[in-house]
Amino acid sequence: MSATDKRHATLKFVEGPTGPVLSARVPGNMSEEEFVAVSREAFKVVAGFHHCNCLSGRVSFVVEDIYSDVISVDLNKSVP
Repeated sequence: MSATDKRHATLKFVEGPTGPVLSARVPGNMSEEEFVAVSREAFKVVAGFHHCNCLSGRVSFVVEDIYSDVISVDLNKSVP
């Protein structure tokens, strides 16, 4: 496996309608072991956000397929 084929997930904080959301973008065919690894890192991020190990529901956690809902919008087209 080359460096360009390396599998990865991305964690990112965004502001949601009811507070912070930690979004995890993951490969669609991830294994259980990979999901556990992403969950472990998400827990560390949320604990660091709160400065404690409490997951009191103040941060939503969303896991999404990297390739889900990919829509390309051509911004160079004029609107009719």
